[in-house]
Amino acid sequence: MAESSYDYFFSGPHDAARHLIDSTVQAQGFALEAMPNGTTKAVRGNLATTLLFGGLAGKGFHVTLWLAYFVDDQGRLVARISRDLGTAAVKGGAIGASKAHSAFVDVATALGHAAAASAGHVEGGAPQR
Repeated sequence: MAESSYDYFFSGPHDAARHLIDSTVQAQGFALEAMPNGTTKAVRGNLATTLLFGGLAGKGFHVTLWLAYFVDDQGRLVARISRDLGTAAVKGGAIGASKAHSAFVDVATALGHAAAASAGHVEGGAPQR
Protein backbone atom coordinates (compact mmCIF):
# COMPACT_ATOMS: atom_id res chain seq x y z
CA MET A 1 0.00 0.00 0.00
CA ALA A 2 1.09 3.56 -0.56
CA GLU A 3 2.52 5.54 2.29
CA SER A 4 2.45 9.23 3.14
CA SER A 5 5.03 10.75 5.44
CA TYR A 6 6.38 14.01 6.78
CA ASP A 7 9.95 14.60 7.98
CA TYR A 8 11.01 17.01 10.72
CA PHE A 9 14.67 17.91 11.25
CA PHE A 10 15.73 18.73 14.81
CA SER A 11 18.97 20.31 15.91
CA GLY A 12 19.98 20.20 19.55
CA PRO A 13 19.71 17.32 22.01
CA HIS A 14 18.09 14.28 20.41
CA ASP A 15 16.54 13.03 23.66
CA ALA A 16 14.78 16.35 24.22
CA ALA A 17 13.44 16.32 20.66
CA ARG A 18 12.14 12.75 21.01
CA HIS A 19 10.43 13.65 24.28
CA LEU A 20 8.82 16.69 22.60
CA ILE A 21 7.60 14.53 19.71
CA ASP A 22 6.24 11.77 21.96
CA SER A 23 4.42 14.18 24.27
CA THR A 24 2.93 16.10 21.31
CA VAL A 25 1.60 12.92 19.68
CA GLN A 26 0.18 11.72 23.02
CA ALA A 27 -1.52 15.10 23.51
CA GLN A 28 -3.36 14.40 20.23
CA GLY A 29 -4.89 11.31 21.87
CA PHE A 30 -2.50 8.64 20.59
CA ALA A 31 -1.06 5.83 22.68
CA LEU A 32 2.56 5.06 21.85
CA GLU A 33 4.16 1.63 21.58
CA ALA A 34 7.88 1.12 20.94
CA MET A 35 8.45 -1.51 18.27
CA PRO A 36 11.40 -3.93 18.11
CA ASN A 37 12.72 -2.31 14.91
CA GLY A 38 13.12 1.08 16.66
CA THR A 39 9.99 2.75 15.29
CA THR A 40 7.11 3.89 17.44
CA LYS A 41 3.53 2.90 16.68
CA ALA A 42 0.96 5.60 17.57
CA VAL A 43 -2.64 4.37 17.84
CA ARG A 44 -5.88 6.22 18.53
CA GLY A 45 -9.42 4.83 18.57
CA ASN A 46 -10.86 1.34 18.77
CA LEU A 47 -10.31 -1.25 16.04
CA ALA A 48 -13.42 -3.28 16.91
CA THR A 49 -15.67 -0.21 16.79
CA THR A 50 -14.09 0.83 13.51
CA LEU A 51 -14.57 -2.58 11.92
CA LEU A 52 -18.18 -2.63 13.09
CA PHE A 53 -19.17 0.93 12.15
CA GLY A 54 -16.50 1.90 9.61
CA GLY A 55 -16.21 5.62 8.95
CA LEU A 56 -19.22 6.21 11.20
CA ALA A 57 -17.21 5.22 14.29
CA GLY A 58 -16.82 8.90 15.15
CA LYS A 59 -14.06 9.77 17.58
CA GLY A 60 -13.53 6.04 18.10
CA PHE A 61 -12.25 5.58 14.52
CA HIS A 62 -9.03 3.56 14.65
CA VAL A 63 -6.00 5.44 13.30
CA THR A 64 -2.41 4.20 13.25
CA LEU A 65 0.60 6.43 12.60
CA TRP A 66 4.27 5.46 12.62
CA LEU A 67 7.17 7.48 14.02
CA ALA A 68 10.67 6.66 12.83
CA TYR A 69 13.83 8.36 14.07
CA PHE A 70 17.23 8.56 12.44
CA VAL A 71 20.18 10.93 12.24
CA ASP A 72 21.04 12.69 8.98
CA ASP A 73 24.54 13.41 7.66
CA GLN A 74 24.56 16.76 9.49
CA GLY A 75 23.93 15.14 12.88
CA ARG A 76 20.33 16.32 13.12
CA LEU A 77 17.59 14.07 14.44
CA VAL A 78 15.06 13.33 11.71
CA ALA A 79 11.58 12.37 12.88
CA ARG A 80 9.43 10.81 10.17
CA ILE A 81 5.67 10.60 10.76
CA SER A 82 4.02 8.22 8.33
CA ARG A 83 0.77 6.45 7.64
CA ASP A 84 -0.50 3.84 5.24
CA LEU A 85 -2.85 5.52 2.79
CA GLY A 86 -5.01 2.47 2.04
CA THR A 87 -5.71 0.94 5.44
CA ALA A 88 -8.11 3.66 6.63
CA ALA A 89 -10.04 3.46 3.37
CA VAL A 90 -10.41 -0.30 3.78
CA LYS A 91 -11.64 0.15 7.38
CA GLY A 92 -13.96 3.08 6.76
CA GLY A 93 -14.29 3.92 3.09
CA ALA A 94 -14.02 7.53 1.98
CA ILE A 95 -15.10 8.78 5.40
CA GLY A 96 -12.43 6.66 7.10
CA ALA A 97 -9.74 7.85 4.70
CA SER A 98 -10.76 11.43 5.45
CA LYS A 99 -10.66 10.85 9.23
CA ALA A 100 -7.21 9.26 9.02
CA HIS A 101 -5.95 12.10 6.83
CA SER A 102 -7.27 14.69 9.29
CA ALA A 103 -5.57 12.90 12.20
CA PHE A 104 -2.29 12.79 10.26
CA VAL A 105 -2.46 16.50 9.40
CA ASP A 106 -3.44 17.40 12.99
CA VAL A 107 -0.42 15.54 14.39
CA ALA A 108 1.96 17.04 11.82
CA THR A 109 0.63 20.55 12.51
CA ALA A 110 0.79 20.10 16.29
CA LEU A 111 4.35 18.86 15.98
CA GLY A 112 5.34 21.89 13.94
CA HIS A 113 3.79 24.26 16.49
CA ALA A 114 5.34 22.44 19.46
CA ALA A 115 8.76 22.39 17.85
CA ALA A 116 8.60 26.08 16.95
CA ALA A 117 7.60 26.94 20.53
CA SER A 118 10.51 24.95 21.98
CA ALA A 119 13.27 27.46 21.27
CA GLY A 120 13.67 26.61 17.61
CA HIS A 121 14.55 22.93 17.85
CA VAL A 122 13.02 22.25 14.46
CA GLU A 123 14.87 23.38 11.36
CA GLY A 124 12.11 22.56 8.92
CA GLY A 125 9.84 19.91 7.66
CA ALA A 126 9.47 18.25 4.32
CA PRO A 127 6.59 16.16 3.07
CA GLN A 128 7.64 12.85 1.54
CA ARG A 129 5.63 10.87 -0.99
